[in-house]
Amino acid sequence: MILLHTCCAPCALPIIEYLLGKKDITLYFYNPNIYPEEEYQKRLKEVEKISKIYNLKLIIGEYEHDKWLAYLKKSLPRPLASYPENDERCLSCFRFRLDKSAKFAKDNNFNEFTTTLSVNRFKDTKFMDNYGQKIAKEYGLHYMVLNLEPYQAHEKEKELVKKYNLYSQRYCGCEFSN
Repeated sequence: MILLHTCCAPCALPIIEYLLGKKDITLYFYNPNIYPEEEYQKRLKEVEKISKIYNLKLIIGEYEHDKWLAYLKKSLPRPLASYPENDERCLSCFRFRLDKSAKFAKDNNFNEFTTTLSVNRFKDTKFMDNYGQKIAKEYGLHYMVLNLEPYQAHEKEKELVKKYNLYSQRYCGCEFSN
């Protein structure tokens, strides 16, 4: 049984297709970084749609935007808006969400987890996998490295988004990325 931290429906689609039949998948939507809340609700609605399409269990984490912001402010020395995309602000955000995902997995009897963030042509996927493995070890879990080529996964994603008529956002999610 694997907990799949899911940032959004489009990113989840190629991973779900890859894992289907190999793993018992539970989607975990924990994304306090998404702003504004209306955007968060749009993305959640699309994840709910794909959970029904694929008949997967969906667990919705709390929308803790203020807690996420406080964590970033405490973790980083400069104003948050001063960091470019894919710099330390993003890495701190990934750590925050992966930590929460690993803790949730451990507390809820999952032995394995991974994240949709690890198959993305715009993100530091090596960081994601290394940090995922590190935090998994701390919690006595297994972190699954997804052996999917990001550009091929993106093509599959576009095909499935069109097939299921899903909303596909144009920015990562936080107020600093749009």
